[in-house]
Amino acid sequence: MPIQEQADERRPEWEIPSGVFIVTLRTPTRVNAYAAGWVVRVSEEPVMIQVAVWDQNYSHELTEDCDHFVVQVLQEGQESVARHFGRNSGRDMDKLAGFKTHPGVSGVPILDDCLAYLECEVVFRQTFGDHKVLVGRAVNSRVQCEGCALVYDYEDYQ
Repeated sequence: MPIQEQADERRPEWEIPSGVFIVTLRTPTRVNAYAAGWVVRVSEEPVMIQVAVWDQNYSHELTEDCDHFVVQVLQEGQESVARHFGRNSGRDMDKLAGFKTHPGVSGVPILDDCLAYLECEVVFRQTFGDHKVLVGRAVNSRVQCEGCALVYDYEDYQ
């Protein structure tokens, strides 16, 4: 059965609660970061995380050649950081320029200013519709500061 189109701008699938994250990817020759809302823990032991990358994003090009990715959990008040990584393209600029980072154990950059991070080794990748899904096993993780995770609100990014 086809999905019924709605006349208004808000769509039901945008009402599914989600956090706001920055995902960094690194291949042997390229690095990029993108804003993500589709991040899911898929296993507790070992800790495994799933991210989804839209096929129109520059980061999608990196998904075949990356062995690791890092999920950075943003905290309340970091909407401008999410907008920066979500509205700009790595095709046009180094989105990490101007942000303090440190290398993870795999060399993937980790934002210094985030609530927490999980660095993951890719164990699965598959295309589903217009997104590539990566599942990674956490190899390095840390809560970096006190605070509350930023929750996605459609109105914050219009």
